[in-house]
Amino acid sequence: MTKLTESKNVIFADTEEYDQQEAPGLKAVIDAELAKIGLKTVAIGSAHQPTAGMMSGDLDLQVELADIITVFKAEADPAKKKNVEAAARDALQSHLNNKGYQTARAGVNVFVRVPYKDKFYQIDLECIYKVSKVSRYHQHNIPAGSTYKGVGKQLMLAALAKENGYVYSAWEGLYARTADNKKGDLVADDWDEMAKILLGPTATGNDMDSVEAIMAKLPKPKAEELLAKVKADKNWQERPQNEDIARLRKLSGISENISITGTEKRNIEKKNNTQPGTEEWFKLWFSRPYLTGEKPE
Repeated sequence: MTKLTESKNVIFADTEEYDQQEAPGLKAVIDAELAKIGLKTVAIGSAHQPTAGMMSGDLDLQVELADIITVFKAEADPAKKKNVEAAARDALQSHLNNKGYQTARAGVNVFVRVPYKDKFYQIDLECIYKVSKVSRYHQHNIPAGSTYKGVGKQLMLAALAKENGYVYSAWEGLYARTADNKKGDLVADDWDEMAKILLGPTATGNDMDSVEAIMAKLPKPKAEELLAKVKADKNWQERPQNEDIARLRKLSGISENISITGTEKRNIEKKNNTQPGTEEWFKLWFSRPYLTGEKPE
């Protein structure tokens, strides 16, 4: 079995990006396999809120770890210093290997190379406890056109929790913060309840579904201060400008294979130092070579 030290990367050499509108169909492939042994997945991230025309490198799903332990009758192996959780994830990986899938393991994840429509794609199975509650933490509602990603929301919640004497875990819930800045007792793991604690008594979980939603619930000076703080965090990410291009091209009726031509055009953009917004940039990204013969170089 392949063991890895990193997650959130493309693991398999021959898997491809997919248009997010294909997320339900891709999810159905692994769901059909896991249903045979009584397991099911819950979509998170962009798999939960797919955007047609937007490309993703992997599909993020969660699987209830307690169910995996039960299905495979997993047990800890002290001799190998392996706890029951690791044993369960290893058992799921072995099962999928035996079914003919290529897999890899790192942390809480089992990565799976899945065939779909004559190509291969990567699915990340996050095997954790309390999926019925925790999946909600990762089901974002990011406004159209936003440059902020789900990680920005998570960083804001962690910062708000710290300011109010709590520790926020994106996989467990809200804990009291001890004197030495560690997790104390669990305070809440319900999304709506956590919202009321962090944002005030009128807040609901919907108010924590995006960076914009969190900021809208706070006084403007506080919201701006919080945004500046989390933007300084090394883990902060914003959606690259080129991710908007895929959607704009789709809305413009351009039917070329975006996952192929986009890579080529990014290389041209870098080679020629083409600046976004210039005439050359629009010609590069929005020309229609198959209709007009125009081919930017």
